[in-house]
Amino acid sequence: MGNKVKIMGMELDILSEDALRKEFEGFLSNDFLNVIHLISLDYMDAFEENEQIQETLGEADLVLPGEQAILSSSHVDVLATGGMVVDYRIAGRACGKEMLEGRTCYLILRDKKEARVVYRYLASHHKELEVVGLYTSDSGVTDEALVNDINTGLPDLIFMSMESPHAEEWLHDNRAKINAKLCVVLGSVMDMIIRENIHIPRCLKRLHLGKIYTHVARIPYSNMWRRRIFRKKMDNYNSRKLMEIADVIEELSDEGENKRQ
Repeated sequence: MGNKVKIMGMELDILSEDALRKEFEGFLSNDFLNVIHLISLDYMDAFEENEQIQETLGEADLVLPGEQAILSSSHVDVLATGGMVVDYRIAGRACGKEMLEGRTCYLILRDKKEARVVYRYLASHHKELEVVGLYTSDSGVTDEALVNDINTGLPDLIFMSMESPHAEEWLHDNRAKINAKLCVVLGSVMDMIIRENIHIPRCLKRLHLGKIYTHVARIPYSNMWRRRIFRKKMDNYNSRKLMEIADVIEELSDEGENKRQ
């Protein structure tokens, strides 16, 4: 139904919108928690050697690209034109209104600022989805209390945006305890979502500066800018791996020399 591609040590699922839609339908009909991770370039760069995160991603049902930049070496433009899921927007589009009609969700977010953005995003893109609970990391609620609150609301979906690696640790420890059908982990793309769904202050709207304000806010996440960053990070990653291979070869060579002596 889909292919896998390994980038900077992390394995990503590459699916068409239709294939992802079928996966969603299957997940939402299950009686156990399925997990989808949407990951960004910064996340891959920061955590590609983190064993806990690698283990949690290995346990996930799907690991999807959250932004197009991380597929820059895989002909991302061709993939996008061919109807493949190459970022969080297309992943969200694949989960259509008919599928979410009458569904409920629980939000696990970092702070109240994120909560406002996510509420606006859901109100704009998924009015049919009912929010039955909200947790923010600055609320001081224990993990046990959070699990109990989720299970009381019996949501179909959970949208999670905790700081990594706490999000992965929390999922690893609590996944089997949660009565929900699907958890979508958005933490690494949340800053992107915030910038692309930015709230324009009224004073700027009155001055007709809304477009300029939005454009400036989005610059750090523009495709051109992010692809340049990807190329640099890939070069650094490849150089590091080549050095590691050279060290191993040198080590084996030294061992062979010692044995001959």
